[in-house]
Amino acid sequence: MKQLSVQVARVERSSPLWVGRRLIEEIPTLARVSEYSAVVAVADEGAKAVLARLVEALKLPHEHVLVLPGGEGMKDTDGLHALWRFFVEQKLDRRSLVVTAGGGALSDLVGFAAATYMRGIAFLHVPTTLLAQVDASIGGKTGINFMGVKNLLGSIMQPVGIVADIDALSTLPERELRSGFAEIVKHGLICDREYFERVTSRPCAAWSPDELVEIVFRSCEIKKAVVEADETEQGLRKTLNFGHTVAHAAESLALEEGISLSHGEAVAIGMAAEALISWKVGLISEESFKRVTSGIAQAGLPVALPTRMPAAKLRSLMARDKKNIGAQVRLVLLKQIGEACYDQIVPDPVLNEALASIQPR
Repeated sequence: MKQLSVQVARVERSSPLWVGRRLIEEIPTLARVSEYSAVVAVADEGAKAVLARLVEALKLPHEHVLVLPGGEGMKDTDGLHALWRFFVEQKLDRRSLVVTAGGGALSDLVGFAAATYMRGIAFLHVPTTLLAQVDASIGGKTGINFMGVKNLLGSIMQPVGIVADIDALSTLPERELRSGFAEIVKHGLICDREYFERVTSRPCAAWSPDELVEIVFRSCEIKKAVVEADETEQGLRKTLNFGHTVAHAAESLALEEGISLSHGEAVAIGMAAEALISWKVGLISEESFKRVTSGIAQAGLPVALPTRMPAAKLRSLMARDKKNIGAQVRLVLLKQIGEACYDQIVPDPVLNEALASIQPR
């Protein structure tokens, strides 16, 4: 088992993160569960196998467990109200603990519900997707989608712990594994070229569970360092959004039109677009741009949208991105493979060229 501790200045407690195998059964000891006045679990439909292990480890009665549908569709005010009602019905107080078992959408939603219930109660994440293990569960970002914009409402509150049990990934469909690898590739692109070269050296399904422990741990190290330096995203933390301005626009449009597009797939496509912009504005060479896109493809990820999405609609959604000032789109771009810069303003012709480049051929 490997362990990190995410220490941020704004809160008194640290947020320990454990990475390894067969960890769920150790949660009562790792998280000192007996110290809480009450414990409940919230899981998504895709995490039922893990939930069974969790319920057994925590000795939870049936009424202390809530299962939600999962996916971005539940990250709205209806999902938030359902959680608040559940918390009230279970008579949770400010010394209670909410344990999540599921993907990134679930940790976003439940984290926001817990952060706003009684002005904040403790929550612990047990991420069951690769994407959640390396990204969504770390750093304290919580939120829901609102008025067609992804993560428009939210807050930052650190979990009391994150338990990344690699064995929880054993039943994931290959598409879900690939989705998680998008964030892993991103970590290499913005912080560690050697890591990027390693994780794009073969398809994501080719890594063994023990190798995944090392990969997940390295991604967690990268995100930990960024979050500790800039918890509230005033500067450096913005680099974690590489690929995400285009990705969030594509995700929002896909959700609206019923198109199948996962967060990781959207991020991979967004990174291809924003790497092209990085080249076209003179930050990286054409060779580096081609290495980025070939690396994304080698990991088994897409570099083009699954169906045509009009540039005008994508631009409209990008204009509502949280990183913008006014309606001026600000992007995270690459200075080189392994280093990123943020708050970059891009000429309209270059942005249009990038959005054209990711349309299906």
